[in-house]
Amino acid sequence: MDSKKAVHTYHRNLTIVLGLILLVFILIPTVVKSPYILNIFVLVFYMSTLSMAWNLLGGMTGQNSLGHAAYMGLGAYACCLLVVKTGANPWIAAVFGMVVVGLVAGIVFYPCFILRGPYFTLVSIAFGESIRQVIINSEFFGRASGVGLPFGSDSWLDFRFTSKVPYYYIGLLMMIGVYLVMKKIDRSKMGFALKTIREDEDAAAAIGINPTRYKIMAVVISAMVAGLVGFFYASYIRYIDPELMVQAKSTESVLPAVVGGAAYVEGPIVGGLIMIPLSEYLRANFSSILPGINMLMYAVVLLAVIRFRPTGILGWYMNSRTKNFIDQKVLKKPSLEVLEKVELMEYQKREV
Repeated sequence: MDSKKAVHTYHRNLTIVLGLILLVFILIPTVVKSPYILNIFVLVFYMSTLSMAWNLLGGMTGQNSLGHAAYMGLGAYACCLLVVKTGANPWIAAVFGMVVVGLVAGIVFYPCFILRGPYFTLVSIAFGESIRQVIINSEFFGRASGVGLPFGSDSWLDFRFTSKVPYYYIGLLMMIGVYLVMKKIDRSKMGFALKTIREDEDAAAAIGINPTRYKIMAVVISAMVAGLVGFFYASYIRYIDPELMVQAKSTESVLPAVVGGAAYVEGPIVGGLIMIPLSEYLRANFSSILPGINMLMYAVVLLAVIRFRPTGILGWYMNSRTKNFIDQKVLKKPSLEVLEKVELMEYQKREV
C-alpha cells in the first residue's frame, strides 16, 4: 500500500509540473503581444513537430533520413493544390496531403530498406532533390513560382487568420498531439521493435521481428506527420515554392532532435526550444554582417554536441545532479524497484 501511495504521489506531482509548464505556454500570448516573438514560438512548434517526425525514423529506428523537407513540401503542395484547384476545405486537404505523402513514402522506400547506413541516407537525399526538380519543371505545380493560398477574412473553417495567436495555439496543439502519438509508439510493441532494429537488425530478425514491416510503418507515419507540418506551414505562410524542399531544410529538421537527444521522444522539443530562437536571434541581428550565420551556428552546435554530448541535452540531464534533485525533492520519485513492482501489480490486475 505504501508503494502504491508513493507511486501515486509521484504521478500526481509529475502531472502538476507538466500542467504548470503547459499553462505557461497557454498564457504566453496573453502576455507577449509582439508578432515577432509569437512568430518564433510558431516556428518552434512546427519545426519541433517536424523534428519529431524525423526522430521516429532516425532516432528510434536508426534510419538516418535527410529527406523530410521533401515530405513536408509534398504535403504542403498536395494541400495547397487541392484547395486552389478544387476549392476544398483546408482541413480536408490536410488529411488528403497526409495520405498522399504516406503513400508516396511507403511506395518509394519499400525497396530501399535493403540498404543500410549511409546508403539509405543518400537515397533519402536523392528522393528529396528528385521531388524538388519535378515540381520546378512542372506547370501543374507552378514551377519555380510556387503556389499561393487565397487571402481573406479570418476564418477557422478556412484556417486563415491575420493574427498570429490562432496559429500559436494550433501549432502548440499540433506539437502536443504528435508528441503524445510518438510517446504512445515509443512505449508500444512497435516502439520496442523499432529500437531493437536500431540496435541490431539481424538480431531483431532472429527473434521474430520483421524489420522491413516495421521500417515501412515508421517511414509512413513519419512522412504523414511531416505532411501535416507542411499543411500547417502552407496555411501559416499562405505561399509555398520549391525552396521549401532544399536540403538545408531537411538538415534543420534533424538538428533539434540531435541537440535535444535523439534517443528520447522529448528530444526534438527540447532542442527546438533552444535552437530555433537562437537561430532567429542570430539571423535577425547578425545576418547583415555575416549572411548565413544561423546555419554556421547550426554547424558549430552540431559539432560541439557530437564531440562533447553525443546523447544530447537530455542524455546529459538524465545522469545529472539536477535530475536527481528534481526527482527527490520536487517529484518525490520512488525507486525504480518500487515503480516496477507497482506497474507489475497493475498489469496483473488488468489481466485478471
